[in-house]
Amino acid sequence: MLKPIKSNVIVELIEKEKVTASGIILKSADPAEANRATVLAIGPDVTDIEVGQEVLPNWNAAKKSKYEDQEFYVVDQEEIVGVFDA
Repeated sequence: MLKPIKSNVIVELIEKEKVTASGIILKSADPAEANRATVLAIGPDVTDIEVGQEVLPNWNAAKKSKYEDQEFYVVDQEEIVGVFDA
C-alpha cells in the first residue's frame, strides 16, 4: 500500500447504491453522490483520524489517483470535514 507523507490521508470512496423501482442495484462512483470514504492510510503528522474510520472529505480538495489498479483519493487532514460514528 502507498504510504502518505506529512498530513496526507488516503481514502477510498464508499460507493453509494441506488435501487431502481424494478429492483436493479446501481452503484455510483461519483464522489458528489457518495459522500463517505474509508481511511486506508494516514501520514505521520495526522492526528484525530485512524485507519479504518469512515470520514467525510471535502471532495473538491481531494486528488484522485490510482496505484496497483486500486483507485483512491489523497486529501489533507485539514480537508476532512468530519468522522462518522462507528
